[in-house]
Amino acid sequence: MYYWCLLFIVCVLLYYSVGDKYKGCILFASSIIFIAAFSLGVAVFSLLFTILNYFFGILIEKFSDSQTLKNKLFWLSMFIDVGILAFFKYLNSLFESINSIFFSSGIYSTISLHSIMVPIGISYYTFQALGYLIRIDRGSEKAEHNFFNFATFLLFFPKFLSGPVERSNHFLPQLKNPGKFDKNNIELGVGLFLWGLFKKIVIADNLYFAVSKVYGDANHFTGVPLLIVLIVQTIYIYCDFSGYTDMALGMAKIFGINLIDNFNRPFLARNISEFWRRWHISLSSWCNDFIYNPFIIKFRRWGNNAVIIGIFLTFFIVGIWHGANWTFVILGLLQGVAIVYEFYTKRYRLKYASRLPKSVANTLSRIIVFLFMAFSMIFFFANSVADALHFIALLFSNLHFNRSEIDFIKNKPEFLTALFCFVILFIFEIFNEKGKNLLSIYLKQPVWVRSLGYLTCLVLSWLFYSGIHSFYYMRF
Repeated sequence: MYYWCLLFIVCVLLYYSVGDKYKGCILFASSIIFIAAFSLGVAVFSLLFTILNYFFGILIEKFSDSQTLKNKLFWLSMFIDVGILAFFKYLNSLFESINSIFFSSGIYSTISLHSIMVPIGISYYTFQALGYLIRIDRGSEKAEHNFFNFATFLLFFPKFLSGPVERSNHFLPQLKNPGKFDKNNIELGVGLFLWGLFKKIVIADNLYFAVSKVYGDANHFTGVPLLIVLIVQTIYIYCDFSGYTDMALGMAKIFGINLIDNFNRPFLARNISEFWRRWHISLSSWCNDFIYNPFIIKFRRWGNNAVIIGIFLTFFIVGIWHGANWTFVILGLLQGVAIVYEFYTKRYRLKYASRLPKSVANTLSRIIVFLFMAFSMIFFFANSVADALHFIALLFSNLHFNRSEIDFIKNKPEFLTALFCFVILFIFEIFNEKGKNLLSIYLKQPVWVRSLGYLTCLVLSWLFYSGIHSFYYMRF
């Protein structure tokens, strides 16, 4: 922890000490050092991947007058990038599936399986590279000729581990026109970082133990423990992932760089379509722009069938983006089913909702969305489809509401504190949804009040620190 703090402080000091011409070099060097601290091999691999895509972008633009050659280069770049991602993320699972088929058929000579380590961050920077090359191929963007800027776009250390999936047309212009030192950016960045730290350490990490306990031995639990985890697992992943996002946004803000926010109060969504416009925004919008929209435009002659197929295709890709496990495929298909259902029943749902008071209709809709996502998250966390089905089958079995049923929660005071803090967080989000921006109000307070708020986040994070050193989405 101290190493990362020192690295970040040195990077900030150097960044604001050099001229604009060298700021990109500082960010690039800091990012490579950051990655190398995790793994030298990953740093070398990600650098080679960056060099490859840097030249692909330049070549696709260079041969834009020769449509045939440009198309060949473009599809070669797509094949290589997707192939690299598939090799690292899906080859082991493919061999395991083939071996399982052999074994169930009574064939015991299996394909040799070698454990392949998945490079950290590969899903995020691969999608960033794909989006960049697609935009160049479309003529929507010029290739970036400054290697340090391009490398920083792919490997910028605040977003390297878990995103967001940045867009080149959003990120690169900020590197070309770097901001000057601004104490307001510094304070806002520090505040965002501490807020994210609070969500991660105080809420997410103290809910994680219960979630990991149940999914680590799913066959051992029934009833109340499963119901508790069903409710808290979505809260856990939200605070863990949005906590990381806030920390990344905060660090980037200190450099005067604005990253795409990944979350916009998703638990206030009134339908699944809206939920995905509020949850993991950078990924869902990327899939919308580069998969769904091109598909339905190309096959618009199919009418609604194109829309339905496009929805399922998009969420299939969202599912397997998370990993080569049938649980993620089912997770994606569930979202597709829900959105297609909403597509066909919108008129009837609005008709029935109009008979209720607006506040009641909105509350019921939000509860239904939350419960559906909580159910879907069973397939997100389960190690296998069998574990997920066991979880669902025994969810309402042996319901004995007594103290022994919560013995699986070993950190009960911290667990309850985490839930209480989430309620406070949710109240803040309700106010923000109603247009009462509490952050703006807070930033207008005297310095001592703001400092007290930052100190409170820091102290609570220190008091409730559980020793967890990673974020859940790092595995994707």
